[in-house]
Amino acid sequence: MKKLDIYISKNFIKSFFLSLIAFVNIFILSQLFKVIRYVSEGRMTPKESIFYIIYLIPDILINVAPLAVLLGSLMAINKMASNLEIISLKTSGISFRRIVVGPILISILISIGVFILNDKIYPIALKRSRDLKSGTVRTFTLPESKDNVFLRTNNNIVYHMNYINRVKGTGEKIEIITLNKDFDKIEKIVTAQNGKYDFKSNTWKLNKVSITNTEKNTTEYHKVYENKEYGENPDKFISISVDPDILSNSQIRKAIRGIRNTGGDVREYLVALGQRYSFPFASFVVVFLGLALGSRYVRGASAISIVLSVGLGYGYYIVQGSFEALSKNGLLNPFIGGWIPNIIFLVLGIYFMEKAEY
Repeated sequence: MKKLDIYISKNFIKSFFLSLIAFVNIFILSQLFKVIRYVSEGRMTPKESIFYIIYLIPDILINVAPLAVLLGSLMAINKMASNLEIISLKTSGISFRRIVVGPILISILISIGVFILNDKIYPIALKRSRDLKSGTVRTFTLPESKDNVFLRTNNNIVYHMNYINRVKGTGEKIEIITLNKDFDKIEKIVTAQNGKYDFKSNTWKLNKVSITNTEKNTTEYHKVYENKEYGENPDKFISISVDPDILSNSQIRKAIRGIRNTGGDVREYLVALGQRYSFPFASFVVVFLGLALGSRYVRGASAISIVLSVGLGYGYYIVQGSFEALSKNGLLNPFIGGWIPNIIFLVLGIYFMEKAEY
C-alpha cells in the first residue's frame, strides 16, 4: 500500500501543480494589460511593473488553490480510471476511500500552506502592490485629536470625552463610569470639566470634578482630582480605520479589540478574520469532489467531468461570496458565514465519494 500511496500522491501533486500554474498564468495574463497601461501612462516604471506582478502572486495563489486541487485531483484519478487501475484496485478488495488517502492528506497540507500564506505574506504583498499602483507609500498613523470618544477598560471602567488630544494629553467634558464585575450595575460616576494626562505618573489629573457613589448615594466635589485607577493612555482612546486585508490575523484581532473598546464597528474586521480561518480549507473540502468525479471511466466523459469540476469550483466561490455578503450586512455571524460554504461542499463531496465506492 505504501508504493500505491506514493504512486497516487505523485500523480496528484503533478496534476495539482500543472493546474495551479495554468490558473496562475491565466490570472497574470488578465492583469498584464492593466500593467502595460500603467507603464505607458508613466504610473509605473518597467522595474516596478515586474514587482507589481510578483506582489499579485500570493493573492492569485490563495484564490486559485481550491480550483487547482479540484482539477488536479480529478485529472490524477481520472487518468488511473482510464487505465482501469481504479476498477482493478476495487476488484482486489481495496476501497475507494483507502485509494484516495494520499491526495486527501496532501490537500490538508495545501490548506495549511494557504492559511500561512494568507496570514503572513498576502497582507504585505497586497499593501506593496497598492503602494506601487498609487505611486505613494501609505502609512497609517493615529490622528492627533478626536471628538466624542469612548473607551472600555478591562477593569470595567468606561470613559467618555467630548474631545481628546492624544499628543497634548488633554480631554474635555469627561465622564468616567465604574461598573460592577457583571457589568450590569453602576457603582461610581466621575464627571470633570477637563483633564490632563500626566505621562510620567500615567494618570489623569481632572479639574472641577463631581464624584457620585451610587451604592452610598453620596456626591463629593473636587477642584482637582487624581486617581491611579484612571491611567489609560490617550492613545487608547483613538483607533484608526485600516483595510483588514493588509493586516495579519493577529493584527486584525488586535484591531478588533481596540475598535470595540472605543465603541467602533468591527463587523468588517470580523468578516475578514472569518474568511481568513475558513477559505484556506476550501482546498481540503473540494478535493472530495474532484476525486469522486474522476473515479469512474466512461469513454468521452473526461471532458464533461473537467467542465463539471470547474463549474463546481466556481460554484463554491459564488456560494462563499453570497454568505460573505450576508455576514457584511449583519444578517449572519461572520465565522458561521465563512464556514457554511465549506460544510455544504464537504457534505456534497462525501456524498459523491460514497457513490464512487460502487
